[in-house]
Amino acid sequence: MSPVRLALLLLLAACARAPAPTPGEALPLHYWPARGETRAVILALHGFGDTGDLAYEDAARAWSARGIAVYAPDQRGFGGTASRHDWPGVDALAQDAVAMSHHLRAHYPDVPLVVIGHSMGGGIALAAAAEGLEADALVLVGPAIAGGDALNPLYRTAARIAAAAVPERRWTGGGLITIRPTDNPEAIARAVADPRHIGDPTSRELYGLVELMDRAAAVAPVVTIPTLTLMGARDEVLTPAQVRRVEERIPGRVGYVLYPDGWHWLFRDLQAPRVWQDVGDFVLSARRPSGG
Repeated sequence: MSPVRLALLLLLAACARAPAPTPGEALPLHYWPARGETRAVILALHGFGDTGDLAYEDAARAWSARGIAVYAPDQRGFGGTASRHDWPGVDALAQDAVAMSHHLRAHYPDVPLVVIGHSMGGGIALAAAAEGLEADALVLVGPAIAGGDALNPLYRTAARIAAAAVPERRWTGGGLITIRPTDNPEAIARAVADPRHIGDPTSRELYGLVELMDRAAAVAPVVTIPTLTLMGARDEVLTPAQVRRVEERIPGRVGYVLYPDGWHWLFRDLQAPRVWQDVGDFVLSARRPSGG
């Protein structure tokens, strides 16, 4: 599947507070059309350092075969965007998601629209849900929502100090910290070999992710969109307990699934087909509100 570049004019991004790329920046959009009749549409938001196709290609092909159209942008500041390596801020990312959801709703007014967010994308999806996101359901996958009282305040303070003192320093772990995102070595090799992939965050980006988790945790109690949350028991990036603490406060929550053999990259793990199936079933069960 060749990525389709779609000039989405994201006018709301002009209001972003953080240093951000030019408003109206065209985002690379990876698209997998539904086979046969379009039964539902997915807007898929990737995680930090990722791209739309790296995160979702295999899953999207499975969903496409079931009549689900999938759109996965490279989010602002990542992937093939002109602003790659420039952290855009939570506001800009959330506003982009809202604008894209409205764009898709206008093109698909009669079928369910489900927003899926992985890791950072999950935090963005939840934050955007409180800012006018068009969605009939949300799927939060290993989501970066464990902020507020779910986050150790020492981590927040350390991230803030590092962002102020050495904002552009990239943290590699120095060989002391190794985080394994998945049990699928081919998926890891593909990401590492892709020049669009960003592996090591800067201090500024790390603090941006903390701000995102705090925002997501703060808005969780007002999100009424039906929300399914998925976690892997072997996730080394976020702990299920932290995520569950925030997920339980979402009024629209309809389910929480913990995969015993799942890692952070649930859509790319060796057991990923099971996750693709579960998410596809949930998407196809979503319903447009009467009169929607």
